[in-house]
Amino acid sequence: MRRLLSLIFLLGLGFVVAVLGTRGADSIEQTPAPVMSMRFFELRPGVKPKAFESFVRTELADALGRGADGMKMHIFKGDRGERKGAYILVWEFDSVATRDRCFPREGRGSSPLFQGVWQRIKGAMSKFKSYVQERDSYTDYVAVSK
Repeated sequence: MRRLLSLIFLLGLGFVVAVLGTRGADSIEQTPAPVMSMRFFELRPGVKPKAFESFVRTELADALGRGADGMKMHIFKGDRGERKGAYILVWEFDSVATRDRCFPREGRGSSPLFQGVWQRIKGAMSKFKSYVQERDSYTDYVAVSK
């Protein structure tokens, strides 16, 4: 009887480990993939990089801190390579679903959700545009690896 109870216990424990282990693997696979929307730009003639970077670290950062859940904006400066010294704006979304809630269609146009965010950040973004010349093109990249 004792052997039978031990066998039942071990089988039950094995089942629990197998189920929890599988559930963990499934949840990793089902984790939403982040989206990075890349937008290249150049500083306008006469704009000093230090002045622009100061604005980005203060006013722009403060305004963007009031964005939507699941969405962040970053400004990166090239440190090495072909675009060394150049800048890029990256909208980071925690998932395709979040991006689609803000921008339901490819190209122009935003949702009422993003329009609410825009009301909070439009002053800083207007000043941002006074510093930069944006290209009309962009590319959204969806993570394919973790």
